[in-house]
Order: sequence, then structure tokens, then C-alpha cells
Amino acid sequence: MRKLFVYAVAGLVFIPGAWCVGAVAVEEVKPGVPVAAKLVVGEHQPFNFKVQYWRSGGTAMFRNIGFDVDVGPWESELEYPMDGDFVIFGAEYGFNAWGSRLSVDLNYGFSSNIDGTMRDWDWVRYDPEPLIYAETDTDAECDFLSANIYYRLWGWGPRNSLDVFAGYHSQENSFTNRNVRVLTPVYFTAAGNVAQYEMDFKGARAGVRMDVALSPRFTVRGNFAFIPYVDFDATGKWLLRDISFSQSADGYGFDFDLCLDFEVARNIDLTAGVKFLYLRATDGEESGYAQGQPYGPSDVVDEVESDQFGGTVGVLVKF
Repeated sequence: MRKLFVYAVAGLVFIPGAWCVGAVAVEEVKPGVPVAAKLVVGEHQPFNFKVQYWRSGGTAMFRNIGFDVDVGPWESELEYPMDGDFVIFGAEYGFNAWGSRLSVDLNYGFSSNIDGTMRDWDWVRYDPEPLIYAETDTDAECDFLSANIYYRLWGWGPRNSLDVFAGYHSQENSFTNRNVRVLTPVYFTAAGNVAQYEMDFKGARAGVRMDVALSPRFTVRGNFAFIPYVDFDATGKWLLRDISFSQSADGYGFDFDLCLDFEVARNIDLTAGVKFLYLRATDGEESGYAQGQPYGPSDVVDEVESDQFGGTVGVLVKF
């Protein structure tokens, strides 16, 4: 996914850059953008590049439910840590600088140090006391990519605008579990790698973005995206139990950013704010192999979530 981001940013920079050279050459001969068009699209620099640091807290989880002839209805839930540091790169090209209402952007974020404790509960359903409870040390990696096309509904002045947009979101969460500690019903430990689990979310997104200038140097920026259809796929390996499996489900998600920008120079803003990224899928299937024997597909996947929230700081450069 990181190579895809690099290639896409290169295209986003150089292709529109070549187009701009031609557009400037035309403007040397023809009149500039009409005043009426500027009132619609605003007066914005054509290319923006941002770098953000995101301190995210949160969890990822999945819950399976089913029925066993020996214990009756059962429920199993695994909760993974998502507390860590993220770096987010973003690039946007706005054709609105030339009188158009369209702009495009690409954003890529990746984690650097997610670790913590994975918690695993197994219940006889509706019994408040778990039948089995275990913990493992967990290392995690997460990266996400979003691409959007914006349409300018309204723009006024240099830093006020209202856009609607449509785009695409992709996210991968990977977890490696080590050093299991079974605390219920009987204490048991095992060192080394004991399990691996990978989650993959993909879906189309749509939303609204708004910039409002509070003063000549301060601007509030809000961006809300709804992901109405999330396609979820996962793979897992429980090494101690010789189980490998795959899961699939459908769901939805949200991506929300709110920040305050301070213009330190004409082309440079410092930003601080919050970011919330939530993905959920339900009513899915699981199939795999247990001790070499195939099972499924069965409708045991009840719920899957990836939930992240935290503060951001960054810099925005405008060309």
C-alpha cells in the first residue's frame, strides 16, 4: 500500500503541475478567471501538501457466536490494542484555482509503535462469568489510504469554502500475539508467537468538508465522511491450537476530522485537532481448518470493529 501511495502522489503532483504550466501560458494571452467564478470557488492555492502526527487510542475486536451440543450457545470475543502513534501524509490538487469546482486528494497514514495486551473471552452465552479468559502480548501495525474527489458548492474569500465529496477508503490492521497467559479456568502460560490476525476493510465514502476563517490567521476545518458499505475480510492463525481461518462480513464506517489552522506564513499553516475513524461489520461468515480438518463456511461472525480516536498536530504547505 505504501508503494501505491508514492506512485499516486507523484501523479498528483506532476500531472496537474504540467497542466498548470499550460494554464498559466493561456492566461498570459486570455483574461483571468472571472470574478463571478472566484465568488463561487473561492481563492485557494492549487496544490496543498500536509503532514500530520496522530496520537490514536482505541481497540479492534471481533465476536463470534454459535451453538455446541456440549455447552449450548457460546460466545467468543477478542479485543486488540490500537493505541499508538500514526503519521499521515496528504496531497490535494484543486482545479478551483482556475475557475473549476473540482479538486482531488490522496491521504495515507501508517502506525509506528502499536503494542499492548490482547484479551480473549469465551462464554457460555448469557452467563456473566467467562468459561475461558486469556491475555497475550500484542504487536500491531495499521495503515490506511483514502482518495477523494471534491465538488465546491460555495467559496468566498481566501479561506472559506463548502465542499461535498466522494471517494474510497482502505485499511489494514495486523496483529501478532506472543506469550499467552490463560487466567481462567486454570492458569497456563506459553512463550513465543501464539497467534496472528489480519483485518482488511474497504469501501466507498462520501461526505462534506467545510473551512471557516475565524480571523485573518485562524481557520476551522471540518471533514466528515460516511462509509455506507464496508467490505471486511480477515485471516487468522491460532498456532497453539493448529487452527487457520478466514472471515468475511459487510458493514459501515465514519471518518471525522476537526482542526484549527494557524497561518504562520502566506503558504504555511500549523494545525491541531482531533480525528475519529470507526469501521464496523456484522453478520458474517467464517471457514477454515482445525487440526487439519476443514470447517465452514458458517454464520458465526457476529460483530467486527476498528475504533480509533485521538489528537492531531501537523503542518500544511500550500503552493
